[in-house]
Amino acid sequence: MSFCDWQEEDVRKAEQGLLLLGWKVDGRLTSDDALMLNDVALDALYKSERGELSSDLIDKLSERAFAIMEFQIMNIEERAMVTYSCYSKSENLKLMVPLIDQAILCYYRGYFTAALATLFIVIENYLRKLYGWKPGDKKPSFFELRQSVENLPPSIARDQVAGIIKIIYSYYDATEPPQFYFNRHGLLHGLREANLLDRMNSVRMFLLMDSLCEAEGIGRGLIMSDEYKQRHKMYSSCISLNEEKKFIYP
Repeated sequence: MSFCDWQEEDVRKAEQGLLLLGWKVDGRLTSDDALMLNDVALDALYKSERGELSSDLIDKLSERAFAIMEFQIMNIEERAMVTYSCYSKSENLKLMVPLIDQAILCYYRGYFTAALATLFIVIENYLRKLYGWKPGDKKPSFFELRQSVENLPPSIARDQVAGIIKIIYSYYDATEPPQFYFNRHGLLHGLREANLLDRMNSVRMFLLMDSLCEAEGIGRGLIMSDEYKQRHKMYSSCISLNEEKKFIYP
């Protein structure tokens, strides 16, 4: 069974554990994926309850979650479908679709830091729209941007989004950076480490955008339109660029 078929209490526990790691339950996972991800979530929850959820352990558990979730979130069919049928229908994302396409193309070509930086622009633009900011208005604080998620209709998806947004806009301390260097300030301050972190965080951002559409009530669906086919072909063309990847990551 996938998470969609689980008992409510079991899903709730999985959700609690994953949010400690900056992830969330996702209905696209296969039954096997859901079981493996649940093990990660329960491990995080257990360690947290015992006061043993250290920064290093959060890193390790988050990487395990990423390894399980990446394919279902980032396969070409899924990205082409979600961009066409969800992002383009969101009042807060539709003008950002060209930038989202850029981020997806960067991701498939292996330019993970470029993808992540672009996705932060998209998310901040989204939050400003939720906040109601207009050119000339006073710049909202990070706290106000984070709280703007509350302007979405009440739902489980909104609560999930709020948990991830809190991590993105948490207080940044250069002497003790947040896990995964996920905080937006870490990127802007140039504090980068292993490439895996930017790859993992890019996937987390795509999951966040998918959840924002869900919180808006935008349904998913696959329509074999010319636009979908064109986007699918465009994304697919990046997968074979192994020479570029070898150059960047020798």
